[in-house]
Amino acid sequence: MTVSYRGINYQEIALKDCLPLAQRLAKDGKHWHSHVLSPGCIQNPFEGVYALVIEDDDAVIPYIANSGATFPEVDKDLVKMLHGVDILDARKVVSASGNFHSSRLLVHVLALQADGVAWHHHMHFPSCAFNPHPGKWSISVESPEMLFAEAFGAEPVDLLRQIEVLYFGNLNKQNEASAPA
Repeated sequence: MTVSYRGINYQEIALKDCLPLAQRLAKDGKHWHSHVLSPGCIQNPFEGVYALVIEDDDAVIPYIANSGATFPEVDKDLVKMLHGVDILDARKVVSASGNFHSSRLLVHVLALQADGVAWHHHMHFPSCAFNPHPGKWSISVESPEMLFAEAFGAEPVDLLRQIEVLYFGNLNKQNEASAPA
C-alpha cells in the first residue's frame, strides 16, 4: 500500500520487516538510511503514533512502518548499522570543548534540554527526502515552537553522537516515568 504525505509517496511495510530490509540493502551495497518519526513530527503521516522510515537512496524508495504508541526499539540497531556500533555510547561523546562546541544546533538542543522542552531530531543524508539542505549532510531538531537545522560538508558523527545520547537519555527518562511502580 502507498502512503502519500507532504509530497512523499511511501511504500508501507510492517515494522517487523524494517530490520531485514535494512540488512538486505546493506548486504547488497545499496545506500540507505532510516528515521523515526515521533508522534506529532511534521513528517509523520500517522497521527499520534511513531513511524519508522527506511529510505533506499539508490532506488529512491521511501518505506514506512507504523510503529504504534511506543518507540520502535529496532531503530537502535539501524542507527548502529548506519553510524557505527558506538554511536549511542555516552563515553564516546566529545566534550563541550571538542569539535562541535560551536555548533548552533547543539547550543539550541542544550537550551531545549535546560528548559525541559520536548524535541526530536533527524540526521539527513545528502539525498534524504526530508533534508532541508539537499545535497549536504544535515541534522534537524524539531520542537513544538520550531524546526532548526544545520548543514555540514561531511557526516557529523561526533555531533550526532551527542544529540543521540541526549535524545535517548530523554526517552529512557520518559519510559521510566511511565513504567508501573
